[in-house]
Amino acid sequence: MDHLYKQPDGRLFELVDQLKEPTMIYDLDGIKHTVRVLKEDIELIDNAFLHLAVKAIHNKEMLNHFAHLGLGCDVASVGEYRLVQDSGFRKITTTSPYYSRDSMRTFVENDIVMDLDSIDQLNDFVEMGYSKEVGLRIAIPIPEEMDTIATFGLDSRFGIDFYESKDELIRLKETYDLAISNLHIHTGQSTGASFQFKLKYLLEIASQIDTIKTINLGGGLFYLFHNREETRKLFKEMNLLIRNWENVHGRKLEFIFEPGGALLAGNGYLISEIVSKKVHKKRNVTMLQCNTSFWNLSPWIRSNPIFLNRSDEVERVVFVGNTLFEGDSLSDFKEYEVPKVKKGDKVLFPAFGAYALTNARRFNRLNLPNQYVLIDGEIHSLEEEIRGEPFHSI
Repeated sequence: MDHLYKQPDGRLFELVDQLKEPTMIYDLDGIKHTVRVLKEDIELIDNAFLHLAVKAIHNKEMLNHFAHLGLGCDVASVGEYRLVQDSGFRKITTTSPYYSRDSMRTFVENDIVMDLDSIDQLNDFVEMGYSKEVGLRIAIPIPEEMDTIATFGLDSRFGIDFYESKDELIRLKETYDLAISNLHIHTGQSTGASFQFKLKYLLEIASQIDTIKTINLGGGLFYLFHNREETRKLFKEMNLLIRNWENVHGRKLEFIFEPGGALLAGNGYLISEIVSKKVHKKRNVTMLQCNTSFWNLSPWIRSNPIFLNRSDEVERVVFVGNTLFEGDSLSDFKEYEVPKVKKGDKVLFPAFGAYALTNARRFNRLNLPNQYVLIDGEIHSLEEEIRGEPFHSI
């Protein structure tokens, strides 16, 4: 994954001591690097575009940066749409397991095609009679031999089983003169084999619905981009497959890649301070008490902490957060070997760029971290979306 991310400007580490409260820092130069790499590879497929999954970040200023880099975006609700509607994204798409009728009306009025997740939602849509263009989120029956612990195929709760629902889809299409224009999937992480299987499966469906214009291949790109050389080879093969399909069927398709974590995770850092140390007798390990909560920010994030001190001694530690929840720890009490730490030391937690704040909770009514962006070696305060108040620049 090293090719997806670059080291932040070294001045970041010099600025850390100026930060007196827990802080989230996004590296804009790193984001630009990641966008460039992803675009270079994705564009090996004709008419393929990079979108941002807005569920990964809700900071308005950062969303504007992504829009200015030429991306599209995908939203899961009217609330997310309101965040991005004036940002200038090339295209806005949406999928969700549920839209209220008011939400459907909002998207239709703004010319955004919804990729619906169930036949029941499709029935709600046609009963409203506001539009005839709609998309479908498709369930993918990934073969067991292609499945991984991070893949959601038959075990996913999302999507319409096309072949099981085909008769009803045809009935609705013919009765209401529907134009089904989009196919949309998201199945967790992909290997090369499973990704190619998904493409072939969707092309087979598209061959049966002559109104399909766009295939959204979702996100989950960490596994896929583990080996860039293999990924580029795969995309070239996929492009040949697509071109052959288009020649046979006499129509062009648009393809969308829609990552969230791959764009942001490695380009965001949580900065915290060690406020106390003590030994956990049963675990026989030193606990480093931080001034932020991992339970509130990162139940599913895995991070390899970076310390700024240069101690030659090392110690075995766990990182714990500042709520009254016993389980408030980094990576479920994972043990780390780190330079010997003292009270007041600062620590950088990489891999916090995606989902940490969009998933955040306020247990014990603790404040969430301040947000900053690193640009050309300087950090700038970002408008805080959750607390609704700006923070001071440093």
